Amino acid sequence: MKFIWNHAYLLMALTAIAWSGNAITARGLNDIIPPVGLAFWRWVVAAPILLVIAWPHLREDLPKVKENLPFLLVLSALSVAAYNTLLYQGLLSTTAINSFLINTLRPSIIVLLSIIFFRQGITLLQSLGFSLAFIGTITIVVRGDSSRLLNLDFNIGDLWILAATVCWAIYTVLLKKRPKMHATSFLAFTVILGILMLFPFYVWETIFIKPTPLRVETVGGVLYLAVISSIVAYLCYNRAVEIGGANKAGQVSYMLPIVGSGLAILLLGEKFEFYHVIGFPLIIAGVYFGSKGK
Repeated sequence: MKFIWNHAYLLMALTAIAWSGNAITARGLNDIIPPVGLAFWRWVVAAPILLVIAWPHLREDLPKVKENLPFLLVLSALSVAAYNTLLYQGLLSTTAINSFLINTLRPSIIVLLSIIFFRQGITLLQSLGFSLAFIGTITIVVRGDSSRLLNLDFNIGDLWILAATVCWAIYTVLLKKRPKMHATSFLAFTVILGILMLFPFYVWETIFIKPTPLRVETVGGVLYLAVISSIVAYLCYNRAVEIGGANKAGQVSYMLPIVGSGLAILLLGEKFEFYHVIGFPLIIAGVYFGSKGK
């Protein structure tokens, strides 16, 4: 376990596997559980488990929470409240495969924000990789039809996924400045803050849109998301950013299409379309060149 905890690429691989199930579960349950309800209950179930894991460090880190509360609120809003809710909203009207491939845009946004905020640069070869991945992503978003780009005719679900992607990219870059806290207590505090932010939206959705039903599918989906896609994935990802940097950790987005698309085809019966065939090789090329250098 200690060996894995100190190797960024192993942590990134575990994160990709855990997160692949996030979109697969949300897409599979999109006609049962509404987006805010799924995000809310995911974190409500995860919170007690996190508190138990983080308990030895909570008292020591509490003063740091008080000192950095505004910044922690921003991180929590971006990662816990906004990202998953926007992702689940998008999956109401787009495919899981599209969500995986659109998420590959994250590294390009992360690098751009790193340059703007912290003046972190990249090599020419890495720039080529990110550019290829960006072109591949745009190909997916416009379904291989350039006229959609000219007419701004996009699938609304894809745009929700893009919004979620931007939120996560900002979160990743800002993690560089997070308070020096134990990883488990940091995640526990951000999750609690996120739940508080989601609660009024959950009440609104329950009253005016649709309540979250108590069914076998609901319980199973929420438990998977709470343990695997939440606790395991976030701990691994935050640690990968801590030891590898935001730019390297952002390459998790390149691993998701490979793992996630396979699961979407196997479990959801989704199909690889012609525009996927065009965009996917560009993304893979971006993975190769983007991973070169530090």
